[in-house]
Amino acid sequence: MKHAKAIGFTLVGILGAFAVARPPFVKDLQTTYGFKPDSAVAKARCGACHVRGSTKLNAYGIDIKKAMTEEHTKTLTGSVLKKVEGLDSDKDGKLNRDELHAGTNPGDPSSK
Repeated sequence: MKHAKAIGFTLVGILGAFAVARPPFVKDLQTTYGFKPDSAVAKARCGACHVRGSTKLNAYGIDIKKAMTEEHTKTLTGSVLKKVEGLDSDKDGKLNRDELHAGTNPGDPSSK
């Protein structure tokens, strides 16, 4: 029983470390573009870059990942965001920059 508890605590610690180590991309987006906490992109949270309920990237996430690869970084930076600002990742007729300033989701064509 002692070993089971020790293993459980170890797993919780490891999983917690992974959760803390994940980059705060949504916060970086909010800080950079200043959208309101009740905006579509803020409510989307991880859905700004990921398909809802999945680890699969949406169109905006794919563009961000490509820019991060080009910058040789695993961190979302202002330089990475600048690279994708002029794109219309979700092909809804609005540039990513304009969507983020408006608080809409650049990874969701129905959010414009």
